[in-house]
Amino acid sequence: MTDDPVLVVAGVIVRDGRFLAARRSESMSCPGFWEFPGGKVEAGETLGQALVRELEEELSIAIDAFSLWKVKEKKVTGGAIRLFFHLVTQFSGTPTPREGQELAWITCEEAKDYAFLPADAEVLSELPCCLRAR
Repeated sequence: MTDDPVLVVAGVIVRDGRFLAARRSESMSCPGFWEFPGGKVEAGETLGQALVRELEEELSIAIDAFSLWKVKEKKVTGGAIRLFFHLVTQFSGTPTPREGQELAWITCEEAKDYAFLPADAEVLSELPCCLRAR
């Protein structure tokens, strides 16, 4: 096994003071937890290409404006993951769950009542600033 972390992109999709959260389906690892939509970066992809692909695959949306917001590295069983959180401020289409997940537009205050994956939960406290600025 390599020591290189698995690269993962996540989209913090913001609209009208809320962000989009996705609840992992029973067929996924960590079922029932909430997360920011996204997934693994494939070989040869840039972070931006991976984010565009993942959000189209998972949600049927095309993202029009995004920027890298936070980078976190987490130790996991068997290695590490490096998460690249992107703020998505413009998109076209209506987010539609394509992988059996549940979707919710929530405020930062409401997020306290949702069980987020640990890495995603770590950045929730930093979201209010970002959401107010939009």
